[in-house]
Amino acid sequence: MFKVFSPHVRPCPTVATPFETYFDLSFTGAILYEPVHNAAGELVDFAFYRVNPAAQRLLNLPAQPGGTYLGTFPAVASVGFNHQRQAFVEEVPAEWEGSYQADGFDYFFRTRAQRTDNYLLVSFSTLTEQSQQQADEALRQRQAREQAASAEAEAQRAELHHTLMQAPFAVAIFRGPDFVVELANAGQSELWGCPPEQVLGRPLFEALPSLAGQGLEEIFQQVLHTGQPLTRSEIPVRIARANTSLPEQGYFTFIYQPLRDAQGQLTGLMPMGVEVTGQVLARQQVQQLNEELAAINEELRASNEEYLLANTALSEAQQQLQQLNQELETRVQQRTHEAQAARAEAERQRLRLEQLVMQAPLAICVFDGPEWVYELVNPSYQRMFYGRELMGKRLVDALPEVADQPLMDILHAVYDTGVPFESREVLVPLARTAEGPIEDIFFNLTYQARFTERGQVDGFVTYAQDVTEEVLARQQVQVLNQELAAINEELTSTNEELHASNTSLTRTNVDLDNFIYTASHDLKTPISNIEGLLQLLAELLPDTGEPHELLLPILHRMQESVERFKRTIFHLTDVSKLQAEFAQPAVTLSLAAVVEDVRQDLLPQLTATHAQLAVAVAGYETTVFSAKNLRSLVFNLLSNALKYRHPARVPWVRVACACQGRDLVLTVQDNGLGIGEQQQKRLFQLFQRLHTHVEGTGVGLYTVKKIVENAGGTISVQSQEGIGTTFTLVFPA
Repeated sequence: MFKVFSPHVRPCPTVATPFETYFDLSFTGAILYEPVHNAAGELVDFAFYRVNPAAQRLLNLPAQPGGTYLGTFPAVASVGFNHQRQAFVEEVPAEWEGSYQADGFDYFFRTRAQRTDNYLLVSFSTLTEQSQQQADEALRQRQAREQAASAEAEAQRAELHHTLMQAPFAVAIFRGPDFVVELANAGQSELWGCPPEQVLGRPLFEALPSLAGQGLEEIFQQVLHTGQPLTRSEIPVRIARANTSLPEQGYFTFIYQPLRDAQGQLTGLMPMGVEVTGQVLARQQVQQLNEELAAINEELRASNEEYLLANTALSEAQQQLQQLNQELETRVQQRTHEAQAARAEAERQRLRLEQLVMQAPLAICVFDGPEWVYELVNPSYQRMFYGRELMGKRLVDALPEVADQPLMDILHAVYDTGVPFESREVLVPLARTAEGPIEDIFFNLTYQARFTERGQVDGFVTYAQDVTEEVLARQQVQVLNQELAAINEELTSTNEELHASNTSLTRTNVDLDNFIYTASHDLKTPISNIEGLLQLLAELLPDTGEPHELLLPILHRMQESVERFKRTIFHLTDVSKLQAEFAQPAVTLSLAAVVEDVRQDLLPQLTATHAQLAVAVAGYETTVFSAKNLRSLVFNLLSNALKYRHPARVPWVRVACACQGRDLVLTVQDNGLGIGEQQQKRLFQLFQRLHTHVEGTGVGLYTVKKIVENAGGTISVQSQEGIGTTFTLVFPA
């Protein structure tokens, strides 16, 4: 398979990749440059990185000449340098052709430049006549290759079909404007929830009507219209599976690849992807992982874009090669139509297989022979081991740390019996780099045996997904839940002791205030020091390069952790102020005025969510609260009603007041998410958070309860999950 040179992963000097082989064997001159910038950061030249034999011959250069482009060919600054700079800076292909009569050359050059990663690849040719003897020799070689291609085409087609059907991710082929299902592997049938016989040969949206009207038609039409691959991550789709009576919500990540016939006409598309419903739901439940999962998704999208750019450059190089072949073939009078068809079919099958494996979101590698030699490694697999050399090496030589692990027994069983192996969250101690430490890495693994034409196992295919971060995050959440449960139990025990004695309650409150004040005060200094060290570390890092790219996301997450710690200290300080605020003098307050004041503060949230707020408190006053305490009480209840709104309907909140003897009864009712019966018992406890998908510290309702009880009142809640919640406050007028 083809591999693009990267500034961070140098090509293996001893094992030639297919791209390097093509680079060296090409009849067209090819040069790989590195950019040269001046002190102001401007691109001023290109340094030679590698020159293929054709370019060495045409330009009289060694394979690694050293020096720079303009330094070697100074006259080129006035004719051919700007198009190369444009190709690198704007990241678009650029062409130039013309005569060059300087620096000892007198050629008519035709060049094309394309940026790939942090390099510039330039392909060029000169218009010179080949001898008849060279043409005849090229013809004989061409005929031999075409005969071999004809035999290879069928084998590649069978291997492609087998690979597609055995792939552990969803693959399908849709033909024509009606998207008739031509192929669907087991992974795709599992996502649809129906056997392949139900959809094969039928238009997709006729066979599965529940998929219609959800935007998939527009995606398919866009691919057919533009002829360009399209990637969509976490697409929400409601689908009626065979084991459910109603359509259910799922999330899917797919790459849509256009398909062309031998004449290059668009005939359909091939979606490839996986269902990510579990990951999306887990991300919604564990808010702390949102940033990390978003970063992973961003990396995946960036990787897909890099692969598409690499494939574009490869396709352009192949088009140039085909153009040269056509010029030679004009001299051949006896070329048959069958040979043309065989070559086109072989090329198409090879490209389809290459795109499938190299663009797959899963890590894929192929082991060959009884020695288990790495025959193929796709970019997703290589990224898991950074710069470790894999291609052409035995497994035990490339990753010696696995030699004595139970994993080897599994691989022996797959190779000896041909029975596939599949398991989730398999622990494999590995080193990600050659000199790095051994880490506990968790994988979702699938091993598929590869068979010869005689049915004998001659290797196996590995599909792997690194789920270490998800496993560690889940373990961390479990530990935090246990710690939280222990803290809650301690708080419950403390509350029982506090209720036993008013004297003990007063003393404990004083001690608690002193502790919270001391803790928050003493913690501010180390947190400020940590924040300053993070800022200093960020300033000391280089602006670009591998350390900057690796450490910058970690610094961002550490800074976010510091900010959360500072907010927690701030809320601890608020708790310590509660007792002092209870002592503020009560005044006569209008409920309507306080509610309107809070409504003005919440107006951005009310507008953004289209919330409906109904208020019926006119004419009611209270003299048991200070202005600050009553406003805090109303603000907490109204903001919670908006914060915990139901995602499937417009928020509705009603605030009402009524007299009950000498008491006032204030109710706040909403149609939000609701609270379960067991959760209601912990609702007013300190630092209790029953919904984790929004920010909060669990202090608000604790504060409301303390304010109401200090005024001689009570607060209660009635709630039903999925329906809504009503808070009832009773306090003296």
